[in-house]
Amino acid sequence: MKIYTAATFAEQARIRGYKESLIQMGHQITSSWLEESLFVRPEGMPEEVFERKMAMKDLQEVSMADCFVLDVENPSRTAGKMVECGFALAKHKLIYIVGIPPQHSIFLLLADKQFDNWEELFEYFKLNHKVEGH
Repeated sequence: MKIYTAATFAEQARIRGYKESLIQMGHQITSSWLEESLFVRPEGMPEEVFERKMAMKDLQEVSMADCFVLDVENPSRTAGKMVECGFALAKHKLIYIVGIPPQHSIFLLLADKQFDNWEELFEYFKLNHKVEGH
């Protein structure tokens, strides 16, 4: 299964470890933000142009995924992961939330399943999204 993982950029290292676990289970990860440096903008490119390109790339990667996993452990300053989640909902992706969603987040109630932590998600994947040969 192709999976996009969404979290705050500050959580990149932590989420990268979970990415590796999903890969070991035989899944593909479409979220390239996990391997990016924060400020690697091509010389001469205006910041706004760069950020627009990054946003379009992220949405394209959400589109490529079958499943969208939203980590809500830490709130986002930019709300980027929430925009990505809304986009995934609009694209009718399989949506899983890891962590306790903020109160009154009515759109997160549309997720297919919520897990208290990543270990619960991994156990669910092992039972329900098993990949042949893994």
